[in-house]
Amino acid sequence: MRHHRLCARAVDPLEIAAGLEARGICDRLAATDYRHRDVFSLAEELHARAERTETDVRAGGRPLPEHRRQGPCAALRTGWGPAGALACLWLTAYALVGDPLLTALLHGHRPLAGRTGPLPAALAGAAPTVLALACAAAPAAWCAHWFAARARRVLPASRDLAEFGRRTRPALLVAVTLFLGALLAFLWPARSAVPAGPHPVLHYLAAAALGLLLFLAGLLTAHGLPRAAVAATLAAAAAEALPPLTLLAARLPGCEALRWPVGWAAGAFGPTALSLAACVPPALALLAHAVSALSRASVHGHR
Repeated sequence: MRHHRLCARAVDPLEIAAGLEARGICDRLAATDYRHRDVFSLAEELHARAERTETDVRAGGRPLPEHRRQGPCAALRTGWGPAGALACLWLTAYALVGDPLLTALLHGHRPLAGRTGPLPAALAGAAPTVLALACAAAPAAWCAHWFAARARRVLPASRDLAEFGRRTRPALLVAVTLFLGALLAFLWPARSAVPAGPHPVLHYLAAAALGLLLFLAGLLTAHGLPRAAVAATLAAAAAEALPPLTLLAARLPGCEALRWPVGWAAGAFGPTALSLAACVPPALALLAHAVSALSRASVHGHR
């Protein structure tokens, strides 16, 4: 049988249902190809009919793979790969030096008068974001752990995969909301100590977008779904790298016009607006993907 090993070593029908779902068998295929109303009823029959040897029974109690045993409280750890790790490093570094870098490129190498010049102000404005992200690492790990524990509790209590998804999606949104609340709670006093710029709200939105992106990327990676996480972080990193590269290219002979879009946006809304525009689309796309991907029983497994 195609799924014999899965069925023989499964502890309960829901583990089989999660495995079938991971192999691409949805309720429609269960109905058309196997004449069952959904994947869960198919899994119940497979579990009842499976022939188990003594080896299968012992294997059913096998330890989980390393990435499953460590759990999603390791949300900011390995699994990104070289490209994802570089993108994460770039996003974190840009949060600290991105605005000052754009400011320096826009103002050239002219001396900045005193401590109130644009470059010192940009440096002072970037520090609270990095400090808040560092302080929010512990709440991020707690939120990831809470979501995983909640999903594990819901898994055996659900009657089918659809119910599991309906009960898991709100838990994910609660975890995201709690993390963003903690991030903004750390950011508020840090930014209050810095003189407010012309668009202070943009700093909060940019920090929230970056924090959301990194939190979801870590959560997906911890659940064995790094591809979308790496793609989103790479997209944000590329979008953040484009403005300084454009300003550098504008210094070439005959390319002065390239400076206008970045200069206009930075002049009208501040350099933080460019970081905000770079992080919001990937973060929202990753949120939509996470709501779908992390509501599948197959990514949580049997623990």
